[in-house]
Amino acid sequence: MALPAPVQDLCDRFLLLAERELPSGMLTGLYLHGGVVFGEWAPRESDVDFVATLTHRPDPAEVEALRAVHQQMVAYSKIRFDGPHLLATDLASDPRTLPPLPEMIPTRKLEILVSPSRMITWHELAQAGITITGPELSTLQIWTDKQALREYTVANLDNYWRHNAEGLANSTPADLPTDQRERDYLLTHCILASARLDHLLVTGEMTSKSRVGRWALTHYDERWHRVLTEGLHLRDGSDATGTSGYIDQADLLADVRDFLAHIVETATGRPVTPTNA
Repeated sequence: MALPAPVQDLCDRFLLLAERELPSGMLTGLYLHGGVVFGEWAPRESDVDFVATLTHRPDPAEVEALRAVHQQMVAYSKIRFDGPHLLATDLASDPRTLPPLPEMIPTRKLEILVSPSRMITWHELAQAGITITGPELSTLQIWTDKQALREYTVANLDNYWRHNAEGLANSTPADLPTDQRERDYLLTHCILASARLDHLLVTGEMTSKSRVGRWALTHYDERWHRVLTEGLHLRDGSDATGTSGYIDQADLLADVRDFLAHIVETATGRPVTPTNA
């Protein structure tokens, strides 16, 4: 499938910089996962999620070369280009068993770390990943385990998302970011990213945020339709999804809080308790 122009541009730039900065032949493959592989690109919000394969584990000097590549990527574009650098054979292993790997993270820094979210990455690559360069993903062995993915998803809702829900229970509009794009991203993330996890538990399939928003309008009670429509509106960032259904930001925040709590409680069977309760 044809990639959105900004995505193709970032991939081309990364390959050019890798050829210039890394030892010859060290980069063996570049693969995409995330929303773009499900046909979604939201210019205001989307990032580019990648996996890069290397011939060997980079030594300290090579890690610095990777860091130089990504520093130049950050200077080149405001769009995040995030992902780990690993061996192609690593994809055949449970990602929880891998050593710390160099990874570009959302804070726009290259860190050496273990990332539980690679559980999602492996399954997205196996289901719908896109090969930019290197052996086709269909020729690589990629570890998947649907039961492990389900358990990871429930644990994610019970920890990271429960923490967010408990924090939102005590929040007011004054606590939201003052930058409108940051505020819109936070609200959209809480609405659609949480629904995407519930969609996985309900259907067993992975999908994008906008697609899950449309699915959610058919799946959840009408009580949640206004906040879901708002999530789609904020993610789109245009008039295509109409105007906001909220006049009062306090009403929007209350619905986001209640919807997120509903998702967490439904998935985990435990109520959300405000952090000061």
